[in-house]
Amino acid sequence: MQALKTKEERLKEGLSILKQLMDAGVSNKAEPFLELQKHISEWVNTGKTWDGRIEFPEYGRYALVELPKSANVSSTLAFKRKVTR
Repeated sequence: MQALKTKEERLKEGLSILKQLMDAGVSNKAEPFLELQKHISEWVNTGKTWDGRIEFPEYGRYALVELPKSANVSSTLAFKRKVTR
């Protein structure tokens, strides 16, 4: 049986993701940031896995997010630029 992340580990990883987004210039008051914060809060409190895509239209980007429950898998956020043709 695989070990699960502790609440403390989830909190540390979630805060790190949010800080990295702010360091990249994303406002913590932007709607997509608040949506991500909601998913992270739920993940921290319940431990339930979540992954998905969140659009950041005012930044011309989207985020691919993985919030795992397994202790040996890190949470990730890929902040990708939208390609327009």
